[in-house]
Amino acid sequence: MFRWLNKHFGGSMKDVIKQKLAFVVKYLTGLALLIWILSRINRQQMLDTLLQITPSTFLILLALTVLNLVNQYLRWRYLIEQQSADFSHNDLIPSFFAGFTFRLILPGGHAEISKIFMLPGKKRGKVLAFAIEKFFQTYVKTLLVLGGLPFIFPQFKWVFWLIVIGLILLYPFLPLLWKLNLFKKFQEKEVNYHPIFFRALLHSLGVFVCLILQYYVLLNDTGHIEWSSTLLAVIYIWGAGLIPVSVSGLGVRENIAAYILPKYGIPAASAVGLSLLIFFINAIIPALIGIYFIQQRQHHFKDAKDTFKSVSSKIYNHSKKQNAQK
Repeated sequence: MFRWLNKHFGGSMKDVIKQKLAFVVKYLTGLALLIWILSRINRQQMLDTLLQITPSTFLILLALTVLNLVNQYLRWRYLIEQQSADFSHNDLIPSFFAGFTFRLILPGGHAEISKIFMLPGKKRGKVLAFAIEKFFQTYVKTLLVLGGLPFIFPQFKWVFWLIVIGLILLYPFLPLLWKLNLFKKFQEKEVNYHPIFFRALLHSLGVFVCLILQYYVLLNDTGHIEWSSTLLAVIYIWGAGLIPVSVSGLGVRENIAAYILPKYGIPAASAVGLSLLIFFINAIIPALIGIYFIQQRQHHFKDAKDTFKSVSSKIYNHSKKQNAQK
């Protein structure tokens, strides 16, 4: 499968080598961080914590996982429906799960955007749908992390609060940014971005709420932690994805969990074990499902390389034109 992915998504040899090296370095960094934290905790206690999870708690955890996946799928389906006029609903679920797989196995900047090639037809609107999805994932995560940092660095609280306020005030003007010529070139049809952005924002917040509930249920199965403490802890742990030193925050997330959760009475070993469990059910299992769909629909990727070149060329030419006008 990896050879096939390289065939359809590879650029020049130099670019491919750079992307692969960067990807390998990120994976090795994440594994090194994970091995380091595992060497510093009581691994037997970590295993005991996982084995002692009650069946009822595990069922609640699985229900929350399904709810989270449904929420993310509804966001993806809505964005595709609003941005594209050329797709089949039968391809949405395979595309959705393939995104988890690409996020973990593809190097370089394409990564998860490759899931749009699981949707036959025009790709322009689908590129915008993906861009909006990723933007609000990052927007919500950034807001929450910046809102939580004053509790760790109180001496800089006003700096963080001002940035948060600025980002919130920016929200009403975001639809105007998406009406720039750069984005209009990718539109397949006229759209009203205000309801689209609001819906995307709500779904992205829903992802975070599901994650909090997952941690809250698990942590209170093995110990006791208040809702407010869980909220802060999950903000920091979830924020690991903003630190670009590993793939999907691997290793970084577990180290943050081992540092933050003991402050609320949760042993570091339990924190690492539960963090790995949540990562496994939220990311690895969907990625395994995605592998099946990718293998079944390889023929959809025959135009992937040309489409990537076309999109990159449009962005580059627009930037070049804008610079020439200054």
